[in-house]
Amino acid sequence: MIRSFLVSIILLAALPAAADTLSPKQVERCKAMQVTLAPKQAEILAATEKRDALAAKAEALGEQYEDAQVMRLASSTNAQTADAAKAEFDAARRAFAQAEFALQSNARQFNQDVADYNRSCSPAK
Repeated sequence: MIRSFLVSIILLAALPAAADTLSPKQVERCKAMQVTLAPKQAEILAATEKRDALAAKAEALGEQYEDAQVMRLASSTNAQTADAAKAEFDAARRAFAQAEFALQSNARQFNQDVADYNRSCSPAK
């Protein structure tokens, strides 16, 4: 009697574990999803480095523009220099904003992909 009771408890404990395992088709899908995560993460790291470089460039050009702006009224040559510095600074700010937007978009998609992977490929606890 006790022996059959213990066997039934072991079988009942094994049922949820069997239900949590993934089918072979799901395993293949999860492997395919996992393969795509590493390149996406590398892409995000590269985009972060690019964004950081553009931020430093925009900051440096902003300081140059401020320096040129101080001398704007000294002569027409200085005014032209200030205008050129402002144009460069504005272009650098736009490039930085575009890189920041792309990075945020990629990071948001990567986070969604990781959440999807965790939800569908991690066994329930």
